[in-house]
Amino acid sequence: MIVYEYPFNELVRNMLRLEYLFGRYTHFAKSDDPELHQCAIATLFELGDIGARGDIKSLLLKEFERQKQALHGLKSSAKVDQAALSQALAEIDGASAHLNQSLGKPNSAITENEWLNGIRTRLSIPGGTSPIDLPNFHAWKCSAPGDRRELLQNFIAPLLPWNESSQLFLKLLRQSGESRDAVAHQGAFQQAPSGKVYQLMRIGVEDDSVFSEISANKYLLSVRFLKSERDKKPHPILEDIPFKLTLCQF
Repeated sequence: MIVYEYPFNELVRNMLRLEYLFGRYTHFAKSDDPELHQCAIATLFELGDIGARGDIKSLLLKEFERQKQALHGLKSSAKVDQAALSQALAEIDGASAHLNQSLGKPNSAITENEWLNGIRTRLSIPGGTSPIDLPNFHAWKCSAPGDRRELLQNFIAPLLPWNESSQLFLKLLRQSGESRDAVAHQGAFQQAPSGKVYQLMRIGVEDDSVFSEISANKYLLSVRFLKSERDKKPHPILEDIPFKLTLCQF
């Protein structure tokens, strides 16, 4: 099943972006291929730009605190697995502490490195990272894979608390929703939020030839399915599409 997600606020949007970027970085960095290590460096710049945002850090710490208060309220419930609850609280405390311990800007190791700055400047130029433009970078790509990975690890290390925090935040948020069967009649589905403030909408479909376009506000949740023509412009679907709908609100 293919899952499409829609964030209802800026914090959730940035956590989803971090999850996506850390996934890409990990995939590229674990390889021995120097070309994939170049992709890892390009992804490193994007991670650093998000990790440097103090407003996102502040919002995340506040959200972790709110989640802790909500979970503490379940300690007296006999219907709740208390061992799992204690583990979730410990994970939140750990992630919050690691974020707080990252003093200054976690991307400073990236932005203050002249070698990386030279690469970043050339990335926007077609062919700008070729050996004739960046011979020093070419030499690094020709070095041993283990040496390249060690350098990448040094650059990503200050950003790892963001990986831990985004994964935990999204895990708790996704677990808060209950999936239900729904049908998009003639490819379209709408639902009123009924006064509830959701944080994340998840749409699951079996058919990989269709994809969903999602929009939402405090008055209406809307999903429209389109046919993916791969190399052509997608077009609306006029048949009923069954799908899984999950609305998450921690």
